[in-house]
Amino acid sequence: MAQFQKGQPRPKNAGRKAGTPNRATIEIKVLLNEILPPDENRRRWLRFLNHRDPNIGWKAFELAQAYLYGQPVKPIQGKEEAPPIHIDISAIPMKRKRAE
Repeated sequence: MAQFQKGQPRPKNAGRKAGTPNRATIEIKVLLNEILPPDENRRRWLRFLNHRDPNIGWKAFELAQAYLYGQPVKPIQGKEEAPPIHIDISAIPMKRKRAE
């Protein structure tokens, strides 16, 4: 793979074409399809979604939704909001008037 110098523009055709998945992602999907064929995968999803323990069924449902639609937006946990900033503009000089 050619290395580009920092600050130098990349050639117009550099990198993967748009929409091409990462090679590692493709390899992982192929491996998982070999280990867990689609019919077995469907059977297991149905087993967990219809589990007699409602907590297991709910967690499986949440996971399925995350795979279908992506993770929901999570609020940032951390510091409290900073107090509002007070700016005093009374010391800013006004535009001078011309003496006539």
